[in-house]
Amino acid sequence: MPSLLDEILQQPAALSMVRKYYTSVGAIPLGKLKSLASRKPAAVIMTGMGSSLNAAYPAQAFLTALGLRAILWETGELLHHHLKILRSDTVLVVVSQSGETAEVVHLINRVPKSVPLVAVSNVERSTLARRAHLLLPMMAGGQATISTKTYTNAVAVLMYLAFALARKNHAPLTQGIIRAAEAQEELIEARETLLPPTVEFFDQPPYVVLMARGADLASAHQGALTLKEVARLAAEPMSAGQFRHGPIEIIHPDHRYILFARRGATGSRSGSRTADLMLRLGEDIRTHGGRVLLIADRAVETAPNLRWIQTQPLPLGLGTLVDSVLIQLLAHALALRAGIEPGRFWIAEPVMRRE
Repeated sequence: MPSLLDEILQQPAALSMVRKYYTSVGAIPLGKLKSLASRKPAAVIMTGMGSSLNAAYPAQAFLTALGLRAILWETGELLHHHLKILRSDTVLVVVSQSGETAEVVHLINRVPKSVPLVAVSNVERSTLARRAHLLLPMMAGGQATISTKTYTNAVAVLMYLAFALARKNHAPLTQGIIRAAEAQEELIEARETLLPPTVEFFDQPPYVVLMARGADLASAHQGALTLKEVARLAAEPMSAGQFRHGPIEIIHPDHRYILFARRGATGSRSGSRTADLMLRLGEDIRTHGGRVLLIADRAVETAPNLRWIQTQPLPLGLGTLVDSVLIQLLAHALALRAGIEPGRFWIAEPVMRRE
C-alpha cells in the first residue's frame, strides 16, 4: 500500500493528468451543462465534507468575482437544516472522493430529481456518480491515506467547472494549473533543505491557527485538517479578519500561527491589499510574542519569531495547489518527529459511512 509520502509526491503527476483530461474536447459536455444550468442560475451550491468542501473555495471565489451567486455548504448542515434552499433553478455540486460518504448519500437520496446535480468524485461507479445528472471525475487514482491527490485534483476540477458555468475560455486556468504543477515539483525537490529548519521552528505546539482570506481560505482549512490527521495537532482554521475580533487575545509564544499571504500572479489591487493585510497581521502577532510561519509569494524582511517560506505566485486563487503540499510535507515531518505513523487513522475511517 502506498505511504502518505508516496501519495504526496504523486500530486504533480496527478494534477497534470487532470489538466490534460479537462482540456480535451467534451470532458465537460457544455450542451448538457447548459441544459442543467440556466443562463443565470439562482445559485450554484457546492457541498462536501472535510477536504471535499475545502477544495471549493477557489471556485466559489472565481464565480462570485464575476457576480454569480456561489455558496459553500457543509453537507451535514445542508442535509439537516437547509434542504429547502435546493430548487430546480439551483445547481447542486456535490464533491466526494469516494462518493459514499454518509452525509452525501443521505443528501442525494432526499434531493428532488428536478434539482440539477453535478458530482465531482474519484470513484466513477459510486452511489453519488450513479445518481448525478453530470459526473466530473477527479482522475486522482488510488488514495490510500488522507486526502492529498484527491484534494488538489478536486480544486482543479471545480475550477474547470466554474469556468464552464461562467462561459469562460479555460486557457488562463490551464496555464495556471501548469505553473502550479511545476511549483509543486520544485517544492518537493527542495524539501530536504526546506523542512528541517521549518520543523525546528514549528516544534510540537499545543495549538496552531492557520489564517488566510478569500480563495486562500482553502489552504487554511485544508492545512488545519492535515495537521490534525497526520501530526495530531490541535489546529484551527480561521479567516484573518475574524482573528482580530477576540482570538487575538490568546497570542502566546508556545502557539504557532500559519499565515498565507498571496498577491497572486497578476499582482492585482485586491490581491496586493489582501497580502498587505496578512503581513500586517503577521507583524502584530510576532511583536506580541507569537511565532509566525509565513507562506508568501513576495519577499519579506527577516525578523524575530518569523519563519518565511517564499512560494511561486499563482493566478485565480490556485495557491492552495502548492500551499497544501507544503503543509502535507510539514505534517509528515512533524509526525515522524513525534513518533507517529503519518497518515494512519486511529479513530476515524478513510470513508465515513455513518453520521
